[in-house]
Amino acid sequence: MTILFILLASGVALLSGGFLYAPWIARMIGEQKDRTTPAVAVNDGRDYVPTKTAVVFAHHFASIAGAGPIIGPVLAMLYGWGPALLWIVVGGVFLGAAHDFVATYVTMREGGKNVTVVARRYIGSTAFVLMLVMLVAILVLVCAAFLDLSATALTSKVSLADLNMQPGQTLFRERMLPNPRTGAVEPHALIGGIASMSVIVITAFSPLMGFLYLKKKCPVWICSILALVICAISILVGLKWPVSVSPLVWKLMISGYVLLAAGMPVWFFLQSRDFINVHILYVGVVFLVVALIAAGFRGPEAAAAAAIPMSNWAEGTRTLGSIWPLMFITIACGAVSGFHSLCAGGTTCKQLANEQAARKVGYWAMLLESFLAVCVICCLVAGLPLVSYKSYCYPGVGGGNPVLTFAMAVGHTANAGLGLPVATGALGAMLLLEGFLVTTLDTAVRLTRYMIEEGWVMFFGRYDVFARLAQASDAFGDTIGSGSQSIEPAGAGGLTVVEPPAGRANSLAAAIPTRGVKRAALRFLQHYWVNSGIAVVLMLLLGMTNGYAMVWSIFGSANQLLAALALWVGMIWLMSKGRRYWFALAPAVFMFITSMTMLVSLLINKYIPGWRAGKAGMIALMIADVIVLAATAGILGLTVRNWVGKRTLAVVGRASEGVQP
Repeated sequence: MTILFILLASGVALLSGGFLYAPWIARMIGEQKDRTTPAVAVNDGRDYVPTKTAVVFAHHFASIAGAGPIIGPVLAMLYGWGPALLWIVVGGVFLGAAHDFVATYVTMREGGKNVTVVARRYIGSTAFVLMLVMLVAILVLVCAAFLDLSATALTSKVSLADLNMQPGQTLFRERMLPNPRTGAVEPHALIGGIASMSVIVITAFSPLMGFLYLKKKCPVWICSILALVICAISILVGLKWPVSVSPLVWKLMISGYVLLAAGMPVWFFLQSRDFINVHILYVGVVFLVVALIAAGFRGPEAAAAAAIPMSNWAEGTRTLGSIWPLMFITIACGAVSGFHSLCAGGTTCKQLANEQAARKVGYWAMLLESFLAVCVICCLVAGLPLVSYKSYCYPGVGGGNPVLTFAMAVGHTANAGLGLPVATGALGAMLLLEGFLVTTLDTAVRLTRYMIEEGWVMFFGRYDVFARLAQASDAFGDTIGSGSQSIEPAGAGGLTVVEPPAGRANSLAAAIPTRGVKRAALRFLQHYWVNSGIAVVLMLLLGMTNGYAMVWSIFGSANQLLAALALWVGMIWLMSKGRRYWFALAPAVFMFITSMTMLVSLLINKYIPGWRAGKAGMIALMIADVIVLAATAGILGLTVRNWVGKRTLAVVGRASEGVQP
């Protein structure tokens, strides 16, 4: 009954945040249901489109719910399910959901512009540049972490004995391999190869789905039926012909795919592949909840003695390190994630038909993600004893496999609750996680490309080659003048472009002419294939030399730091409007201290010593750490100077009018 208690208590706490705390925040920030939103005001039919709240919610949740709420809790469960659960629920209500709501609302109120542009408006152009550099560094870390996890998931193999199956079974293809936990050579099921083939089949059908759904405007229900058929075919083909390649080969294959996808129109691969794959995600999440409820009623109580304990602080701190700040960094997306502010300020804020939708989408989607993380914890408690959990996730050699840990936990949970074979549940979990992983990687690489393009517009917008893009950003990335040809500005396809700094000439006539090598170089940087290539090369630079175990800590730290900065920008915006802001300030300060402590600790205790010892990949991680720390220090310094300057001007103004400060 433990998992039923966890599900019930967590559900009540999360719902209380949505029904009580979120409306209170809405009153503090000045939510007005009848106020015109950018989606309604601009309504360009491409980026700014007023959309039903339920549809925006589905899009936003699919964008933010990557593998983070699964992998993070799996890694942190060594501390026990109590600390992990407490951080997810409390963090989700007071930090994560508040962060997502504030980011969505502020970017919507600022004309559908992203957090970096809001920072430029209220802190200055230098802060914008620093935040842009930091965002590129964070996105590269995201891409590197999920590249390694994707390769790990898609090449996972599990012993038939662990699946309670005998050699010669007909469900999986087999291969004789050494068991990494025991060292014995045993028959293994190529479970990851099934998900690999599923990815290939779904990707191959994506252009057709995009053509039917987005170009021919086929009814959604017809496309959904077709998507379910494609998903079923992909699984059947995977069972018949699982792909078996090395993780290195898969990393190169995935990199080639995302390079192609990031430069193609979004409907061709990204939107259409996600539309097909989301059906696996929804079915998988429902299956997870049903299996947990059934296991709560039917699960054997005898297994509770061997289960992961509520508190395992002693062993967790010995193996992982101090519970603070490490656990708060390890569990990111399930509690609070700065990556969500990029999604909120990218596509979501341009689709909201009214201001109330910012709360319903921003706050509630994060609560659903937190509940997903709670379900992951329940699966680990119900499905794996502590010994098995450690042997899958933290073996003494090789770094472990959190993907397989989650799959085996779901397999045993489904077996206890629904009576399904362990292999069936494990395969379902692998397919679910595969969808989250590849979707996140798809989105993150494209976001990196957009940020790089925004940087070129910022730095070179005064030259004639980039003048049209800079001017387009003033017009919400729409068109230049009446009757002019529509252009594709940097960040198009769902993300906002960057406005030129105040004082920059915006007319084409004022642009500085270029010729020769300089013009060729600027035109080279303008090409989206070049920027997609830069994003992929940066990802490979980290991903090929560092596995997820090395990247996850700095990725989580930088991601949480971005959440703190997004809340900080939101607080500055609220201050400028004369509104209360402590609900943004308190979590911003906590996450700032936590993230900075972790980044400094990683730099001093791991990256610099590792670099001096000649360990591979340390120099790249060290550079990324320094960039994030330096950019953050600069942003905070500029913010304080800006705030002090405004306070001084206000005091001088009141004094000149004879008003006591």
